Amino acid sequence: MLHYTLLLNGFQGPGEGLPGALLRDLLHAVDRGAKGAVRLRLEGRSSAKGGFPPAWVTEAAAFRMAGFHRGTPGVELRFPTLLEALPQRFTQADLFPPVDPGDSALSLMGRSLGEALSGNEDSDAYDPPLLRTFEEFREVFRHGVESVEIRNGRPDRPSVTVTPEGIRTVKRLHRQIPRSQRVRIAGKVDAIRHSDRAFTLVMQSGQQIRGVLAEGEPEVLAPYFGQVAVVNGIAQFRPSGSLLRIDADLLQPGGEQDLALWSESPRPVFGTADPRELRRPQGPRSGINAIIGAWPGDETDEEIFELLEEMS
Repeated sequence: MLHYTLLLNGFQGPGEGLPGALLRDLLHAVDRGAKGAVRLRLEGRSSAKGGFPPAWVTEAAAFRMAGFHRGTPGVELRFPTLLEALPQRFTQADLFPPVDPGDSALSLMGRSLGEALSGNEDSDAYDPPLLRTFEEFREVFRHGVESVEIRNGRPDRPSVTVTPEGIRTVKRLHRQIPRSQRVRIAGKVDAIRHSDRAFTLVMQSGQQIRGVLAEGEPEVLAPYFGQVAVVNGIAQFRPSGSLLRIDADLLQPGGEQDLALWSESPRPVFGTADPRELRRPQGPRSGINAIIGAWPGDETDEEIFELLEEMS
């Protein structure tokens, strides 16, 4: 087990202890962030549509409240190492960046959170759902907390400090990510991991693209090992616009012609998913004001009433 200290700098609540609402928001953010970070590092994506996280994610991120910190308001938490929580996961080769089995889910979260807080636009340490999860730390700051300092359970790892300004940086990164899009690519399936349906695809250029089979049994991937495959799926991007991964929903046998046509890393076609881009100011002659009081046809009122009567 690794021991962590979470300091709530600036909090000055009345009386002893910490308010229940503050603890709820803090531990909720930690729980979701740790689950998302460990799933991203071991499976290649921090979340999937529908259902609850797999049991192994819950096991890896299970923590215990060890007490309150003396002096600066805060809490003490204990997390199992990944080797303690998931010994079976380390019998397979890594398709994604190597993970130290002596780390914990909170260690991985701290690393992902640090990359996001620093504004790194080309990082593999987070994806869009994980950034959205990190934004939940804003709830902690509504209780008068100025910053949250996460002191790592290993002396050789730096602490991470979360501030309102840092969360604004996280939000900016999230808004900057190009919208996901459907793609079709071809390459050689170079590696497969059965436990979580992950694979790597090698392009003609030698570039490696990470993929995850979004649905279906992992056995679907087996016939494609070492073979050329055409992959259909959803491309996920980084804030920089570079490709993060492919969420594949269909693999088909491919050949040299497919490589010639489709062996290229997808690039974003659409803009960002920021809803602010959809907003347009309206004036007296634009938007809904341009159509209020107007009727597109030349029918009389009597003709309209007659048609309505026939439809009713």
